[in-house]
Amino acid sequence: MKKIKKIWVENKVLLVLAIILVICLLIFAGVAITYFYGSSDNVYGNRLDVTNNVPLNDKLLEDIKEELGANENVKSTSVSLKGKIVYVNIKYVDETKMEDAKSIAEKVVELFNDDELEIYDIQFTISTLSTSEVNGYTLMGARNASGSGIVIWNNYNIEEGSSESE
Repeated sequence: MKKIKKIWVENKVLLVLAIILVICLLIFAGVAITYFYGSSDNVYGNRLDVTNNVPLNDKLLEDIKEELGANENVKSTSVSLKGKIVYVNIKYVDETKMEDAKSIAEKVVELFNDDELEIYDIQFTISTLSTSEVNGYTLMGARNASGSGIVIWNNYNIEEGSSESE
């Protein structure tokens, strides 16, 4: 006990500072854990609360697949909903021209009502293989709920004979 009193008397200022430092580190750790990990179990946090007012049902997703599957140019489709984004992947038969493929995909937007279009984004991925009549392509397009209301297409295909393909 005498040793502890002697250490306290000789190092009172350093021990008080060390205690204050430990308390500050504990407070900092508590704030950091609360800030970075939070208490929400939802991966998206509260960003998807607006979808509770206008939920997409599975019937709409099935209707999209049926609408696309009814077209003779469509080889296969997949439709999924993740968060606020509806992903539509379409593979066309090899003879389908790019402009025809875009117009077929854009018809999907007509299946949504106005309330759904104000909340949900739609992302398209369309592709086909090359044939002797048509060059193959892979396109991605998106319609943003807060955007212009049209589907914007991006083409990242490298043309044959360009300097990038060599």
